[in-house]
Amino acid sequence: MIQKSNIKNIISKVAKEIIPVPENLASLIQMLKNDITTVPEISKQLAKDPVLAADTLRVVNSAYYALTQEIKSLEQAIVVMGTRTLLRLVLAAWAKKVASREVKTFKIKPGELAIFSLVGAYAATQFANMGNIKFASDITFTAGVLRTLGRVVIDQMGHQVVSSILKEVFENRVSFHTATEKILGFSHSDITAELLKEWGIPDDLATIVRFYPFPSKFSGDRTLAKVISAVHLGDIVAMQIGEGAPMDSMLYVIDQKAFDILELKGDTDHIAEVCETIVPEIQKLKDTFHLGQI
Repeated sequence: MIQKSNIKNIISKVAKEIIPVPENLASLIQMLKNDITTVPEISKQLAKDPVLAADTLRVVNSAYYALTQEIKSLEQAIVVMGTRTLLRLVLAAWAKKVASREVKTFKIKPGELAIFSLVGAYAATQFANMGNIKFASDITFTAGVLRTLGRVVIDQMGHQVVSSILKEVFENRVSFHTATEKILGFSHSDITAELLKEWGIPDDLATIVRFYPFPSKFSGDRTLAKVISAVHLGDIVAMQIGEGAPMDSMLYVIDQKAFDILELKGDTDHIAEVCETIVPEIQKLKDTFHLGQI
């Protein structure tokens, strides 16, 4: 097992050297945390990164958000959605960019992790709507995109570590989450949450990412519990659909309490229902976010 201090060093290195948060995004994160934003400030910061600004508008106009009007500018988005919501979606756009990287030791091609992240995020918002927390769609979607980034960190630990984790996965038929916890002492969701903290991303998002594999382990704010459950079930849908999904996707077990937390009836196959909604939208997601043929 790698020492926990070494893992934290790797997380810190990834956050600061391998995938550093751009200065303008760091400023936006501080605005989000401190809630002291104005339309000109946000526009000025985003204008420094035209690619991020464009991706943010793609998120805002994507199928999941289902706005009745097309948003053509960041200023319009702020007015329609509010600063806090928009800034969360900026984080989702940044996470999509990070997830578009090749993750070599896992043999994940460029774009595969991004589409898997987006499918799960889109599915999570469907569960949020079903659980009567549509007002939390932005944080649900953002956490859904962020949830996969632990694999980017683990990729930096090298082939031997990844091989040990995957051996545990396939020999003992356990999820990647369980295997990383056994091999590293940290689950992949713990690692992702620590990465978000290193980036300065607000604690509520880190909490959702930390607990989403097992919503039943979270005991806290009721709305946050619902968001965690929605992200968990969205992840399961993404695993079952399989677009960009990791090799261990069929080894994940549904935390049945997630349905109870969202107050969903047990006599309905909610997973199949959401899968049927998502599958026709996948090509649209790929086209929207320029992910090509995956």
